[in-house]
Amino acid sequence: MMRNIRQSLFVFLCFLTQFTFAQEDFFINKSRFMQKTNPSFFGFNSLNKVGVLYNTISVNTSDKQDNKYAFGALSFEGQNFSLGLDVNSFKFQSTGFNVNNGGLTFVYKVQLTNDIYFLPAIKLGYASSSVAVDNLIFEDQINAVTGFINTETIDPLAPQISSVNYLDLGTSFIIHNEVFIAGLSLRNLNQPNASFNKESAEKLPISIAVQGGYEFDLNAYRQGLLPEFSFLYLYGAVTKFGNSLLVSLSQEAQLGSFSLGISQQASKLNTFSLT
Repeated sequence: MMRNIRQSLFVFLCFLTQFTFAQEDFFINKSRFMQKTNPSFFGFNSLNKVGVLYNTISVNTSDKQDNKYAFGALSFEGQNFSLGLDVNSFKFQSTGFNVNNGGLTFVYKVQLTNDIYFLPAIKLGYASSSVAVDNLIFEDQINAVTGFINTETIDPLAPQISSVNYLDLGTSFIIHNEVFIAGLSLRNLNQPNASFNKESAEKLPISIAVQGGYEFDLNAYRQGLLPEFSFLYLYGAVTKFGNSLLVSLSQEAQLGSFSLGISQQASKLNTFSLT
C-alpha cells in the first residue's frame, strides 16, 4: 500500500511539472512575448527592452494559480550581439507547488543578405521547484476506521519532496526580415533530473518549439480608407514537451496608432483544451 501511494505521488509530481509547462504560458499572447518560447527574440531588431507580465487564475477560494514574469534585453549593436535576462515564478496554491526559473541569454546577429538576419542564441537557465509537504496527505496520516487525518507524518518520503534545483541549457535561432520571422528553439538539452525523488533517474525530455510570423501591408497603395500605415500580423508557435503539446496562434491588425487582435491557444496534456 505504501509503495503504491509513493508511486502515485511521484506520478502526480511529474504531472505537475508538465502542467506548469502548459499553464504558465497559456493565457499569453506569444507574439508579444516571443522570447518565452524563443530566447533569440531578445536580439530582435537590436533593441533594448524591458517588461513584466502577471497572470492569475482563480477556480475557487482554495484553488488559485499565479504566474509572474519579468524580462530585459541589452543590445550591443556595434559588436553584433545582445544579452537577455528573464525570470519566471509560478505558484499552484492548492498543493503549494512552486516553480521559479530564470536564465541568461546570449544572442549573436548575422546579416545574411541586405534585409535578412540570422540570430542564433544560447541560454543558460536555473530552475527550482518545491512542494508544501503540509498540503499533502500520506498513508500513515489516515485512520481507516474513523476517517480522521493526523497532522503529522513519519513517512520517509516526506522530507525527500521538499525541493529540487537544476540547470537548464537551451539553444535557439530566428531568421527574419521586415515582413517575416521563423524560428526554432530547444530547451532541456542537458536533460536535467527534476524529480523530487533523489534516487530517480527520470530526466526532463527535450522541449522543441517552432515559430513563424508574417506581416501583410493592408494599405500598400496608401488609399484613404485605412490609415497610411496599416498592417496585419499573423503569428503561430507549436511547442512539444514530452507528451504535452501547446499550440498558440494570433492575428493582429495595426491601424496607424491603434491595434486590434485575437489569439487562440490549444493544449494537449492527457486531455485537450482550447481557448
